[in-house]
Amino acid sequence: MPQSNPMIFSLFLLSALTFSTASAAELPALAQARQAAVSLAKNGQPAKGISQLEQLHQAHPDDVSITADLIVLLRLNGQNARIVLLTQNLNPRDMPSYALLDWARALRDEKQFVRASAVLENSRQALGYPAQILYAMATLESGKPKVALAALPDRNAAGLQPVDLANMAYVWRRAGNPTMGLSLCEQALKLVPNNPQALREQVFALSDLGSNALALSLAAQHSDLFAPDAMNRLKADVTTVRIRDAVQERRRLDDLYRYKTRDIPLQATLKELKETLKTLQANGAALTQDTVLLQRTRYDQIYVLRKLELMPQTVAEYESLPQHPATASAAELAKIPPYVRNSAADAYLYLHHPYKAAALYEQLIAENPKSEVEVFIALYYAYLDGEQYNKAEKLLTQIHRVTPTWIGGKIGAQNSERLDVDQLWAMDAAYRNHEGLGYARLSLLVDGAPRNSGLLNAKATLERWRGWPARSLQTTLLAQAYAPKTKDTRINLADNHRDLEQFNLWGSEITALNQDFPTDTSIQKSLAQWHDRKRPSMTSEYTTGKSQGNATNVNPVTGNRDQELQTRLNSAWNDSGWRAFLDQHYIWSSYADGPLSYNRFGIGTEWRGDRKHFWSMLQNDQLTGKHIGVSAGWSQWLDDQWQYSLSGNTYSINTPLRAKAAGLSGKSVNAKINWQQNESRSAYGALSLLSISDGNKRVDFATGFTQRLFASPHHITSGGVDLFA
Repeated sequence: MPQSNPMIFSLFLLSALTFSTASAAELPALAQARQAAVSLAKNGQPAKGISQLEQLHQAHPDDVSITADLIVLLRLNGQNARIVLLTQNLNPRDMPSYALLDWARALRDEKQFVRASAVLENSRQALGYPAQILYAMATLESGKPKVALAALPDRNAAGLQPVDLANMAYVWRRAGNPTMGLSLCEQALKLVPNNPQALREQVFALSDLGSNALALSLAAQHSDLFAPDAMNRLKADVTTVRIRDAVQERRRLDDLYRYKTRDIPLQATLKELKETLKTLQANGAALTQDTVLLQRTRYDQIYVLRKLELMPQTVAEYESLPQHPATASAAELAKIPPYVRNSAADAYLYLHHPYKAAALYEQLIAENPKSEVEVFIALYYAYLDGEQYNKAEKLLTQIHRVTPTWIGGKIGAQNSERLDVDQLWAMDAAYRNHEGLGYARLSLLVDGAPRNSGLLNAKATLERWRGWPARSLQTTLLAQAYAPKTKDTRINLADNHRDLEQFNLWGSEITALNQDFPTDTSIQKSLAQWHDRKRPSMTSEYTTGKSQGNATNVNPVTGNRDQELQTRLNSAWNDSGWRAFLDQHYIWSSYADGPLSYNRFGIGTEWRGDRKHFWSMLQNDQLTGKHIGVSAGWSQWLDDQWQYSLSGNTYSINTPLRAKAAGLSGKSVNAKINWQQNESRSAYGALSLLSISDGNKRVDFATGFTQRLFASPHHITSGGVDLFA
């Protein structure tokens, strides 16, 4: 808040006070005592002069001359608070004019803007330009900018000093016209090139006009004119502009697919914010303005962290705010700027804290029902992640109804937000396990916008969810033709290569994605799956059961298969899709005449790729080298619907245990066909032949059909029929 040179004016008044004339009612002795007190102050003893005037004022509280002199001396000594108390019940009309400016200045410095304005309201014209301008400043600060501007003198009026023009610039700038403020500063600096008030206002006007870097540079050249808190504010303004520019640059680099460099500008601003925080915290934020800047800097840091997708750090910084957001009331949270709460909500949602995210989004929407559609969509996902499906459906129905198709209601200017809502409307059905309905909706959208890569990628995702990776790849390749380097297209390509078992392509794509988007958890998860292929693994499956076969057959063929354990150790996959494995298969059953068991060990190799699978194994009994057998198998997906598999074993483990105990062995051949229409309907047929060494043969046939009967967000019910012969 600029000052209006009270020191020079008060010194002038101090000289004049000695010669002031006593009022008609003032006794000569009282006038002499008053003038003696003023003389003490004039001769370098202000404390004594003030003390004597206060004694006179206590004895003669209605003597306005004594009160006026006391105001001037108190102001000269910076005792504004005492002036506020002294004049609490005074009427400006009763006060000598020479004290009015000092009175008004003291009130303004103590933030008593309404009272300061009232002191000069009726006398400002008589007191001249300084009073008129001071009145305008106080009136502006009391919340009446139009009245303040109307009270200013003409900028070309004769006799205006540089300090007057600088104070007029302050009024114009604070009233919302920094351009006029800057012009007045330039006018003042033409009169006196280094006028400090004009230089200060010039800096602040430049800052308000958005030339923050220039303002900071100019302030640095005249650093003696600016307190540390003012310099910190200017630095913070520069950082704010850099944040805005960095966000815009990130969007531009995104559009150019320059993902590796898109975060560099934001990372630079984050570094600046951390340095500013360090400086402010080192100073203890002693000044009120520094405290405000400290808070503002922390807010900006949260925003930048979220834009950099550093979600854990975003939440940590947000929850460490002085408002204690984790436990704060809604009223306390509302004091945090919306852009900060929005950033925190995004981070909570990303880290799967849906209830915390939803609470913040709900508050933001309640404060601003016309929030951007993306806030409503984020709230929808928070409800979905929190399994609040009814709330999600109600919200989506609302935004689907009210979001216009055209911008401003004019046909031809398509509203991109409407397309986002329509896409969500389609995907919502899939999220509720109604993939068929979602796919139908999405197909209609694609028909209406066949070159929209976002819709094509959504369709490809849904096709993959429905078990159609080959079809999904074709749709993704179509999206790639229109937008080859977008994140969604590349993620879909990676996922398609994985599901189609094109592992090398999957690995190269997901590795490149992780380099471009190192903070994306879905990419990190897929990359971890890829790295798992480079590690050995182990699987083990144990089954137990009990049957009553012996109760109805005194010589059962297969016995009671009470326990079965199969354990397998796998090597890592190599780049060609091969790996080796060790296998143990143990079967134990109880019979009326005692238990029997079957323990086979094997070593084998397998290959997998392009949805084809081959394996072979050499096996024997308990590592004894006896009863050696060879088994092998092959399976292949012909398309997204049909798969067949073949296998054979020269020493089949399906041979009944009693037959094996009698020294017999068996050879087996198996064939199977699988068919799936989509996620809701599938069928299979299987045929197996077992030939035992005693000449007996066993042929088994099985077929089955499965159909989804009911689906909801929380539950899926499927029914099936299986036939065995």
